[in-house]
This record gives sequence, structure tokens and C-alpha cells, in this order.
Amino acid sequence: MEWKQGRDICFKVLDMARDLGVQQCDVILERGKSFSLNAQQGRIDKSKVTSTQVIGIRVLQDQKAGIAASESLEDAALKLLVKQALDTSRYSSPDPYQAIEQKNAKDLIEIQSSMNHPDSAAVKEKVDLALRLEHEVLAKDKRIRNAPYNGYADGEGEHFYANHLGTFCYQKERSYSCYTSALASEGSTQAMYSGSSVSRTFIGLDPIYCVKQSAETAVHLLSAKAVSTGRYDVIFDIDEWQSLLGAFLGAFSAKAAMEGTAYYRDKLGQSIASSDITIRDCPQYSEGFSYTGFDDEGFVRKDMVLVDKGVMKSMFHNSATARYFKVPNTGHAARGPRGSLGTSSTQLVLDKGRTPVKDLYTGTVLKVISLKGLHSGTNAISGYFSLAVEGLLMRDGRTDQYVKDVTLSGNFYELLQQIQAVGDRLEPSSSFSFFSPQIRFGGLSVAGS
Repeated sequence: MEWKQGRDICFKVLDMARDLGVQQCDVILERGKSFSLNAQQGRIDKSKVTSTQVIGIRVLQDQKAGIAASESLEDAALKLLVKQALDTSRYSSPDPYQAIEQKNAKDLIEIQSSMNHPDSAAVKEKVDLALRLEHEVLAKDKRIRNAPYNGYADGEGEHFYANHLGTFCYQKERSYSCYTSALASEGSTQAMYSGSSVSRTFIGLDPIYCVKQSAETAVHLLSAKAVSTGRYDVIFDIDEWQSLLGAFLGAFSAKAAMEGTAYYRDKLGQSIASSDITIRDCPQYSEGFSYTGFDDEGFVRKDMVLVDKGVMKSMFHNSATARYFKVPNTGHAARGPRGSLGTSSTQLVLDKGRTPVKDLYTGTVLKVISLKGLHSGTNAISGYFSLAVEGLLMRDGRTDQYVKDVTLSGNFYELLQQIQAVGDRLEPSSSFSFFSPQIRFGGLSVAGS
């Protein structure tokens, strides 16, 4: 679909709403195409080509919100969509803070060449890549008995936003990914680990890294054992640090603060972390794969400082939470075609520190490479977490042993104050949606042998 065609559809729906007397409304249209392959036992055992589209409308009538969505873009379906949203609004509770008032001076079109490289790879190349991943993992070590998950995927996504005031925004992007896994066994002991790669181009994928990461780590984990119960300084792998921080990110949500559940709801201007920590939300960070030029209310996104040298500076706001708290909107509205208005982060970037990475590992450190039970083992309200982890026990930068069968516990909000050192190099997560230096946290409780 050309973006102009999608624009016409969005405004057709808005015109239908206006004809029914709707006071305020906006539309989100999402379209996507994807191709994926799974390899198993030397052959492609599953391939899938999908195409999705969904359009949703939010109407505000007498301060009451109604939402409806449709996967059909036929006129009859669109008319029904508007009617359903209007009918739904009649049974909603009044919300005096929700309003659709963003009027942009011109259309915002985000079609960046760096995010939309043409798919020039032949299907055979993609098949060969998926098969190669499995073959090379199994060939790495005789103790690797199986490669349960191996695959390739690419996709294209389009996101449209329009409202009754004439605001229109559009973004398109394409990405590529591959992954593999290694299941190693020796005697009765088994261990598994996975590796993945993402890129904006097919040629930019790194299957060698995927194979090396999954195979070598799985084999090392065969010899893993518990460490003695005690307190350890901990450094999280960047992916695990992203996951742990993400589990508690609701503490910065202004919507959660409105509802009384955000831990940091009364902490603006106060110190909540070590002075070595600065956290930014950077929606247009060029290296990120969660790049976005506008939020789901049509506001242009801008960089925002969440925490500055340990001091909390802002929360994630949409227009409704901004009205409630009487503060500027930060442009973090989040709403899918089927969903109600919320807030979300985009791309978190933590400032690098002054400590050379090698110096982070002085003395004894537990490097965490896998967190298990993240959702059941965390409590975002209290901040407490208790998680099974795998990792490496390191002494003066050298691996002393691989670690498993231990539980790491603590309080996340206290953890931010327990920072001993911050590395001097920024590193991306495997999804390239989070960027942080390695951070050494002091004295976490580990239950082991």
C-alpha cells in the first residue's frame, strides 16, 4: 500500500465519524508483511508468509471514550467500526483528561532510507542461512546433541496516525533477523543457550556470532554449578539488564502514577539512583531499532531525560496524564488500533561512565547471562525480585566457573543506589532497542550451595 492510499483510508473513517456527529476522534492503521523460516534436522520444517492489517478508531463523545477495530478496510466494515466505537462510548465512564487536540502544521512522513533497505536477497539465500545455522551449531562440539530453534525472518511494518483536526503521521521500516540455539548434554546434565542477530539489511546479519554465542555458552554451562550462598557484586549482560529494568519501568509511567501504582509517583526532583546514572529516552537514536518520529496521539517525539545523575527529572506522559499533572506532554502516548490510551518508553539510552570495562571485573564478580522467571519473580509495586540465574563467576577478569542453580534476590529500587562503577563503553542489547554501559552493582544476595 502506498502511504497516500493509507492516508485516504484514515481520513475516510474520520469523515464517517464526523457525519455521525462524533466530537473528537483519531485513527490508527497498522500494516505488516513478514517472511520466516524454521530449520530442523537438515531441512526447512516450517515456512510462513504473513500479511496483516488492522485499523482502529478512538472516539471521544461528551468526555467518554469508545474504541473499535477492524481487519477489513471495506466501506461497510469501516462504517460499522465507527458505529461500534460510538456505541461503546455511551457506556464508558467520563474521562475529563482525555482529549484529542494535536494539530500538526504539516504531515509527518518517516520513510528513512537507512530503515528501508530493499530486500535484495533471494529465497534460496534465506533458506541456506537457516540451514547453515543448524548445521554449524551441531558441528561445533560433539556434546551438542540438538539445535532446537533455528530460523530466519524479515518483515516490513507501516504505522499510520490521523485525527479529526487534520494531523497525519506515517512511518515505514524493514528489518531482518536470524537465530539459533544449542542443546548440549553430557551424562545426565543438559544445558541450552541461544544467539540472535538483527539488522536493517540481509547482508548485515551475523550468523557466525549466533553460532558461536549459542554453542560455546551451552557447552560451558554443562560444567556450571552453584556458588556458595552469600553477597556478590553483580554485572548483568546487557540483554538481562534491559529485561530487569523493563520489568520495573512502570515506576516511571505517568498513567500508573494517576492510578496510584507507580513507585516513583512522588519522586520528581529527588535522588532515586546513584549519581553515576543518567537515563535518557531517545526515540530517534540513530542506531536503535525502535526508532519512531511520533507517538500514538500524533505528537512529534523528542529526546527526554528520565534520570539525570541520579535525580528523577520526568515520567512518561501522554496528553491525558500531562493534563492531570499539569505538566508538559513528553510525547509517550502508546495505543494500538485495538487498545486504550497508555504510555510507553521508546529507546532507553544510559550515559556511559568513566570506568574502563576491564576494571569493572576487578575482584570477584558474578556476571549474569540469563534470568529466569522474570514475570513471576518480580513485584513492580514493592521492587522486590527473586530470580533463578545463570552466569559466570569471575575473579580479576577471568572466568573461575560457570554458575547455575542459584537465586538472585534484591530490591530493584535499592539496586539503583548500589552502583559501584559504570563502564566507559556503550553497548547495545541484541534487539538494538536498549543501549547501556556495563554496570557493577554491589552486594546482591545470592542463594546457592
